[in-house]
Amino acid sequence: MRALRATFVVLVAAVAFASVAAAGTHAAKQRVAISAKPDDSGPGVFVLTPLGSGALKQDSGKVRVAISSGRTVTRQGQEVSIYNITFTYTGKRGSLTIRERSEWVDVSNENAPGYDYRPAVAIGTWKVVRGSGQYAGIAGGGRSAHAGMGQQWFARQEGFITR
Repeated sequence: MRALRATFVVLVAAVAFASVAAAGTHAAKQRVAISAKPDDSGPGVFVLTPLGSGALKQDSGKVRVAISSGRTVTRQGQEVSIYNITFTYTGKRGSLTIRERSEWVDVSNENAPGYDYRPAVAIGTWKVVRGSGQYAGIAGGGRSAHAGMGQQWFARQEGFITR
């Protein structure tokens, strides 16, 4: 009987410990937004804004982008350019690198004045690759939206980060 009672106590303790551990993991989830103005010719600027409570604090600084050669597909008669983009955000609180897959579509038949680019918009998905400082040890990802007018390019990534 004592052995059965001891087994029961150990089982209850294990369940309680697992519940607390699971709750702690869930509590570490934080919603964030990154607004950026990348620049193909050099560093652009960014602001990371927490949209919920958690470990990350607001940050700002420089962003560098590395764009893979894209590919173009046609969907229901519309050309869609697909790119893999690596964003490296270097702010006052650390460095964050994310990888994104985005799909761009033109919104005009004419190039932006003075550029070889047509105005375009994109949506995509992103995930954390690595980080340092306040970004060390985080994981997560989300969705993105972009607007490009020649070399003026605006990006916004929103999603969830966990530590």
